[in-house]
Amino acid sequence: MLSVRDLRMTFPGRRGHGVRAVDGVSFDVPEGQALGLVGESGCGKSTTGRMIVRLLEPTGGTVTFDGQDITHLGPRALLPMRGRLQMIFQDPFASLNPRHTVRQIVAGPRRTVDRDGVVELLRLVGLDAEHADRYPHEFSGGQAQRIGIARALASRPSLIVCDEPVSALDVSIQAQIVNLLADLRADLGLGYLFIAHDLSVVRHMCETVAVMYLGRIVETGSSATVYSDPAHPYTRTLLSAVPVPDPEVEAARERIVLLGDPPSPLAPPPGCTFHPRCPKAQALCRTEAPVLTPVRGRQVSCHFPEE
Repeated sequence: MLSVRDLRMTFPGRRGHGVRAVDGVSFDVPEGQALGLVGESGCGKSTTGRMIVRLLEPTGGTVTFDGQDITHLGPRALLPMRGRLQMIFQDPFASLNPRHTVRQIVAGPRRTVDRDGVVELLRLVGLDAEHADRYPHEFSGGQAQRIGIARALASRPSLIVCDEPVSALDVSIQAQIVNLLADLRADLGLGYLFIAHDLSVVRHMCETVAVMYLGRIVETGSSATVYSDPAHPYTRTLLSAVPVPDPEVEAARERIVLLGDPPSPLAPPPGCTFHPRCPKAQALCRTEAPVLTPVRGRQVSCHFPEE
């Protein structure tokens, strides 16, 4: 359904130095499947998602959706694809027009959904018919995100890019939205590119996972493989920070703490970009950038993967 190859995004910087927000990202999302894109804030996850739905113009690489290269399609040529490729945003209030009613928001600018269709979509996401004539400010954060989901569903998409759809919500509401998205996927056969920094949510939602660091994918494979046996030191570090519900297990397990802050994308370090923070870094890591290589059933970009 979705094929991304060598996708790149460089933003203009000061004194002619560009900021490489996304640096050669490649992955596939099969029809009806979900891929989780995870990593620290600022690693390029959301930029990748926005390029895929063409809210940003890539500076390199290709995005192929349902067999068609959409990387540089103009607005008119892209229009037929818009309905089948949708996005759910992180902040529901920032993505909903405050001057429009819920009915207007869900129906869309072309009024592709009639009154009964809007009510049915609201019911599908757990809202009532009476909500259709209210405005976004009259809803809680969780309800507003449900409206955003209904809007995304209105055009009957095949793939939805979910850009951290629960990170701006109260913890008590997050599980409800995650379960709603999982149910909708099962009922409607949707595919998801699920962008998140919460690894436990991605494990629940996605068959495959891709771990990003400073604009590059450093490990990708099935969720079961990556979560149970991480091969990249960065992936192992991320997983060590995920809380475990059992207090005894939590107290006994190893917690890996990285030294320093992520390097600036304005001046990424030579070689492996993770080497300044990596506890396993050697001389080779400082001079030669690793490439994704098969390791124990997944792809890993590391000269010295975890054993």
